[in-house]
Formats: sequence, structure tokens, C-alpha cells
Amino acid sequence: MAVKVSIGDFSRMTHLSVKALRLYHELGLLEPSEIDPDTGYRSYALSQVPVAQVIRRFRDLEMPVDRVKAVLNAADPDQRNALVVEHLKRMESALERTQGVVASLRSLLDGPPSPLSIEYRSVPALRVAAITKFVTLSDIEPWWSESFSNIRRVLRDQGVSPAGPQGGLYPTALFTEEAGEVTVFVPIAGQLAPAGDVVVRELPAVELAIAVHRGALREADRTYAPLGKHVVEHAVAVFGAIRENYIITEEDAGDESQLLTEIGWPIFRTTPAT
Repeated sequence: MAVKVSIGDFSRMTHLSVKALRLYHELGLLEPSEIDPDTGYRSYALSQVPVAQVIRRFRDLEMPVDRVKAVLNAADPDQRNALVVEHLKRMESALERTQGVVASLRSLLDGPPSPLSIEYRSVPALRVAAITKFVTLSDIEPWWSESFSNIRRVLRDQGVSPAGPQGGLYPTALFTEEAGEVTVFVPIAGQLAPAGDVVVRELPAVELAIAVHRGALREADRTYAPLGKHVVEHAVAVFGAIRENYIITEEDAGDESQLLTEIGWPIFRTTPAT
């Protein structure tokens, strides 16, 4: 006769709390081997201990419950291992972001940054291949990457070469309301037929105060802040989208420290440069 283990003993054996065991039962992740129809007491089999131990370790790795369930129900070892490796890669990326934030924080605490060089530039009208969409700040990163990939694919398919660095337009609402209509673009000179979300449009001429940001874009606030301070103090700021030009991208750079981005803040000048 199989040995029945009470939920309390099973909790002590596996270091999973009773609360967690009840939750995993409700979610279909780890169901008791038997439930008393009169008392509702849950009992477990000794054979479930290794499964519970695996679950606890996956949860310690912050693997979502649905992903743990997929791993346990994988049809073969290759599928299971692929799911585990995918999660570990996510964790490595998260660790890299955390290390970057820690390094940035230490840098901020060390003292004020070096003075920022700012130039005023008259940017002429620009013909571009573009994708425009209303996006939330939390969703912008995957959309941003996918959109640039789509634009570059359309240009390759039609044999059109970029005529300048790719860029993006970011409205004030994206920062103040965490959502707004964002445009990503690649300048072009040749003819291009619209394809899917990719359209041809002309960006109007604009006056910009421009500063160069070096490094990861998640640290761009360190350049936005002194640039914004400059235009506010000089009373030249006007309403309009921030324009970013990606001079050195991840495709060009060996690591994030080599990334180079021009950040343009819209301004008003009575005597624009010629």
C-alpha cells in the first residue's frame, strides 16, 4: 500500500509552504495524490517529492508558474531543456540590466557628470521609410526592435539603401502619460513602395538642440536631463517630439558602451543656421 503523506509533512519534506502547495494544486501544477472527500484534507505520495523539489528550484529562479508547468509537461527532454535554457537566458539578461543599473547608480552617487556639449542644428525636411504606432512605454522596446527590423527588411527586398542613420520621434505624452504615437524611421533617397506597416513620409524641417548620448539607451535620461535643462534655461524650448538619431547601433557596436545616439530637443530660433 502506498504511503500517504499529509500536506504538513510534505511541506516540511519539500520546503514548500502549505499556502504554496494549495496554490499549485489550484493551478494544476502539483495536485495531491488523494483528497479526503469528507474533510478535504490533501495527501501526497512520496514519489511526488522530487517533482516538488524541482518546482521549488524553478520558482527560486523566478520561472512563472505556467512556464514551470510547460517544463514538467514537456513531451521530450529536448523540449524541456529548451524551455529551461530560454528562461536562463532571460535571467542572464535581467542580471546584465541589474548590473548596469548598479553601475549607473554608483556613477551618479560619485558626483555630477562632465559638462555636456550641446549644438543647435537646423535639420532639413527628411524623406523616410517609417512605421508609426500608438505604443505604451512598457511595450516600446520589443515594438521598437521589431519595427526597425521590418523597415530594414522592406528596404532590402526593394533594393533601397538607407540615406542616413535610423531614428525615432518620441512625443511628450510618451514620457508624461507613458503612452503616445511613436515613429521610427530610416532616411531614404530612392523610390520605395509601402509594404505592411512601412510607409514613405516626409518629416518636416525642424530646429533642434542636440546632445550626444554614449552608451545604453536605458541610461539616456542622463543626457536628456542636462539637454532639457539647457533649453529650459535658455527659453528656447518649443512643443514637439524628441528626435533620436542612432549613429552607432547594437548591430555596429561590440558592446553597449560603444553605442552612440544623437538626442534632439525641438527649439525655436529666430535666425536658423543656413
